[in-house]
Amino acid sequence: MYSKECKLHLEQVNMTRWQHFRHAIGISMRLFIGSIAVLIHAFAPRWLKSTATDTCVAIAKENGKWKT
Repeated sequence: MYSKECKLHLEQVNMTRWQHFRHAIGISMRLFIGSIAVLIHAFAPRWLKSTATDTCVAIAKENGKWKT
């Protein structure tokens, strides 16, 4: 069973457990791919110049956490 804090968080984000799980796994995968892009960029700076940054900004915007 989920703790009260977990249930409260799910209510705050207006998601079911499975919706939240899917959402979190999706973000995790995108960040993983972004981290691979940064690793490649470290060895070959001409490649993937802004992939990781663009990914992070897109995730933040989608989740209402980006302020310009």
